[in-house]
Amino acid sequence: MKVTKISVFQKDLPYGAGGLAVGDLSEERTRKFDTFNSTVLVVETDAGLSGCGESCPWGPTDAGTMRAIPILANALLGQDPREPHDIDAHMDAAIEGHTYAKSAINIACWDILGKSNDAPVYDLLGGKLTDGAPLYRCVMEQENDKIQAEMEQYSAAGYKYLKLRVGIQPEADIELIRFAAEIAKPEEIVYADANCRWTLPEAMKVAQAIEDLDVMIEQPCLSYDDCLHVRTNTNQSMKLDELVTDQFIAERIIRDRAADVACVKMARVGGLTKARRIRDIFVDQGVKVVTECMMGGEIVSAAVSHFAASTPADLLFNTTDLHAYNTESTGSPAPPTSDGRLYCHDTPGLGVEPDFDSLGDPVVVYEL
Repeated sequence: MKVTKISVFQKDLPYGAGGLAVGDLSEERTRKFDTFNSTVLVVETDAGLSGCGESCPWGPTDAGTMRAIPILANALLGQDPREPHDIDAHMDAAIEGHTYAKSAINIACWDILGKSNDAPVYDLLGGKLTDGAPLYRCVMEQENDKIQAEMEQYSAAGYKYLKLRVGIQPEADIELIRFAAEIAKPEEIVYADANCRWTLPEAMKVAQAIEDLDVMIEQPCLSYDDCLHVRTNTNQSMKLDELVTDQFIAERIIRDRAADVACVKMARVGGLTKARRIRDIFVDQGVKVVTECMMGGEIVSAAVSHFAASTPADLLFNTTDLHAYNTESTGSPAPPTSDGRLYCHDTPGLGVEPDFDSLGDPVVVYEL
């Protein structure tokens, strides 16, 4: 079997809640995005099988994806898509980095591999070890009455994992975290995501102020050393996200005991093949994982659902249904959700096909 054609689509995905705040330690501490630009690839073969993949950055666009795709397409055409490891080797040899573009291609190849074996992707990843992965929801509000209303809304819908958006001002963050922890139900897990936005002194101030609470903090600082300092000099449980970029940092996190939970995002590491390898490093050492991606529609959510389903239930912290955050579609049918949990289709491959009515015409096509 050989790849004969690759069609590339670009789709704007409006964020359903109006705007998503993300940030770093740049001069502009917080940025809001109301639209995300997703790249969808359809890979066709000489055997009549096709597969779809998707990746979407945190931001309005990722120019690097479209620049890398011509190079990666030339490396992929004529190759057997049923060999994801070989496909990764060809892509890595063709160009360094560009994990978003590589992720979309890699996911499409896993879709083809599943279809060619008449098996859902989770079977090829080791089997269904979790039937109904717990979902988290982001609590975006910053005022107490609005925080309470949002938490009550998610609780009524069955969500048990509630992520607070913090990292603006330490004093305000401490107050927000304390309030949310006080009103949370006993079965609910509250944690606070700073998205790298605290300086080390700010992170230490917050961590020390909430040590009496059963609240985990996520990615407090930009650098590994600063996060590790917070971890080792406070009693605070820790989740790492932005720092989880490859298997070498995963091994370092294990060695340093730097996290209780690690978030593995497919687009950040280059696709499902590498994400599975990194996940298994954590799982083998008893570190809980979040299996997800950056942003996207139904296609990437389907990949996430299989990634989550193939993770041992006792070591799967949670996951997310990314398509639920958007008002436009990339594929159908979406992976089902119920009572705060994400399920995957049992049909061959990812169980989702591109929504061409929504995607429109391809922006570019590559053929043998």
